[in-house]
Amino acid sequence: MSLFRINIYLTIKFFFLSFFISDNKKTKKIINYLSNKSKRKNILLTSQLRVGFILVLKYLKRLNPDKKEIIMSSYNLAEMVNICQNLNLKIVFPKLNENLFICEKDLKKKINKKTLAVVTTNIFNSFNDSKKIKNLCNSKKVPLIEDNAIYFGNFKKIGNKKIYAGSFGDYSLNSFNIMKNISAMYGGSIETNDKKFAEFANRELNLYKKFPPIKFLMQSIIFLILKTLSIRPIYKLFFFNLLKKAYTQNNLFILSLVYPSLKFKKRSLPDYYFTKMNYISKNMIYFQINDVENFNINHIAKKNNNIYYTKVFKNKKIRDIKVLKNKDPNFQNYNDFPIFVNKKKYLVNYLFSKGIETKTIQYVDCQKIFKSYKNHKNSRNYENEIICLPNHKKITQKYINYVVSCIDMFYKNL
Repeated sequence: MSLFRINIYLTIKFFFLSFFISDNKKTKKIINYLSNKSKRKNILLTSQLRVGFILVLKYLKRLNPDKKEIIMSSYNLAEMVNICQNLNLKIVFPKLNENLFICEKDLKKKINKKTLAVVTTNIFNSFNDSKKIKNLCNSKKVPLIEDNAIYFGNFKKIGNKKIYAGSFGDYSLNSFNIMKNISAMYGGSIETNDKKFAEFANRELNLYKKFPPIKFLMQSIIFLILKTLSIRPIYKLFFFNLLKKAYTQNNLFILSLVYPSLKFKKRSLPDYYFTKMNYISKNMIYFQINDVENFNINHIAKKNNNIYYTKVFKNKKIRDIKVLKNKDPNFQNYNDFPIFVNKKKYLVNYLFSKGIETKTIQYVDCQKIFKSYKNHKNSRNYENEIICLPNHKKITQKYINYVVSCIDMFYKNL
């Protein structure tokens, strides 16, 4: 029953074609596509999402030199916090709600005259979660930065209108890295209506160097390796057992291939951050945004799997797990289906024994890594309890039934 948990949406065909065509107006088409989704007038392409984050923070610091605090989720990519520290900002971690999103009530208490910006991280949140934080930031006149790395293409349909994730922030950030909904090895974008910021960012980007060819080559090799390993016989006979062994022995070298966040180290900002998007990445994005049919197929397959997972877990009534409330299947369209569990390590080992690979790390508890900040218990618990189940177009309802049945059996045998 083994199926690779990872599905990289970029096809081999588009990957190779991207090396043999010129830029030739593709940048403009990408910008128009992103602008139509976010309804933002100014779109800037960057080499990574985190590069856009740096540009936004530098701009806001220049506008508001007396504001030194930034409010963001503690359950996050550690490098996002590291960037704030490098820019001499004090990070304030609010409590999180049941969707691992910033709690509106606690955010009200945290916002003050020193607040430079609020950063929301789209991960499992609903449309209403995002809307509440947006309204609060508007009322407090505090800029909202929206990290839309995982939710790209997700939307809420109201009447005949689609409102997309990434359209809430005053500055919204997308990622097109290797495992995202649009995969381009490296890449990101900033979406905003702030014309002065766009002028500032364009001046900065014009000074940036070309993206390092070696880093792009290494990421391309990883892409080809993962694509090869996703072939079911190869995955089943070789890579699954390698991952199983790596997890049980905590082999960070192997695990970091599928969990890049494990490579994190506190450090100064590296030189390759200050580079432009590679033209090959632009070509990869261009091919994928024009392949509307395949993008929609992937979206619908994930959505239907999320709905089916929820239904099967509800019917099983497993007391030792918790399933998030998914009120917006198109907006809360998870790349991996999240559940909160007891005895996480033992369950993961058991699922490996049944041929099932799970995602054991979504983001991390940044309060634990950056120990100088006040801890909130719920963030720590999320890291210790969450696992994410396979969800992509190759995952069938039969496989979902098998996964849920194995989880049910594990807890019945305790």
